[in-house]
Amino acid sequence: MTPETGDTSPPTPTPPPTPTARTGVNWWRLVNQVLVVVFVVGLTVGLVLFVRGQDWAPVRSLAAQLDPVRLTAALVVALLINASGLLLGMLSWRALFVDLGAPVNRWTAYRLFFVGFLAKFVPGRFVALPVLLRMGKEINVGPVRLAGVFMLSWAVVALTGATVALAAGPAVLGRTTGWLLLATVPLVVLFARPDLLNLGLAAAARLLRRQPPEVTASAAGLRRAITSQSLSWVISGHHLWLLAVTAGAPPAKSYLICVAGFAAATVAGLVVVIAPDGLGVREAVLMVGLATVMPLSVATPVVLASRLVCALSEVAVGAGGLLLAQYMHRRRTVLDRAADPALAG
Repeated sequence: MTPETGDTSPPTPTPPPTPTARTGVNWWRLVNQVLVVVFVVGLTVGLVLFVRGQDWAPVRSLAAQLDPVRLTAALVVALLINASGLLLGMLSWRALFVDLGAPVNRWTAYRLFFVGFLAKFVPGRFVALPVLLRMGKEINVGPVRLAGVFMLSWAVVALTGATVALAAGPAVLGRTTGWLLLATVPLVVLFARPDLLNLGLAAAARLLRRQPPEVTASAAGLRRAITSQSLSWVISGHHLWLLAVTAGAPPAKSYLICVAGFAAATVAGLVVVIAPDGLGVREAVLMVGLATVMPLSVATPVVLASRLVCALSEVAVGAGGLLLAQYMHRRRTVLDRAADPALAG
């Protein structure tokens, strides 16, 4: 009977999802869980290897000669200083991600940042790649666009760090170092004319006979990234200055050497990619600068203490930030699904 003739039969129930589709979802979730576990295990192994691979005897020897209260206060403040610099670096990355990536909320973007950030401690680093690709796929950011964001961010980090590092030149090389100012030209030009970056990338693609890049940076996004990252370098370098002064370095004479020298040493470690997180390279560069303001026997434990402070603050910011971002991302997802039932399917 038709509805017009009074058919009261119950509506036909909607068939349940097919076993194939449900199996596919379960399989994908299992792969995701395995990738996360592998990343966490790799991160843990990397941190253990880092701690065990360092000779901390010089640090303990210097610590025994200093006032314990003053030393503890200096270490705590140094951790907070470097953590503040790291958070500014995160803002720089997000400026590029929002500019080049998908229109997602900030916590979803921070999840990607912190995973890539913690990857430096994972042996081989490539363990984090599948995790990043999966997270990018969840928010419709493909691998090309995701790689473009990270590569552009790396370029901003290296360029701003090298520019800040120039301030250490006069203190280390003497007064006849005005020519070093020429090295600031690329960053100044890029800040004034951000569109030149896109033109350069397109020209490089034509030269290599490749497709033009799928990502383009806006003037506002690139300027925000450059400003935040430059501030990140300046603030982070103060942790080294605090440690050096606590160990007996003259405050005024060691200021630029520590603040700008930290940027120089870190960029050198980034360039030498064969060293995990610049291990050894960064210490060597810092030793050259600190040796001009303190005995080598004191500079060595200060450099090692700086490495320890950086590692602890990076793990604290990275792990804590990732947990918070993951929680906020899931909370946002639940709220979105509650507001739009179609997303729950």
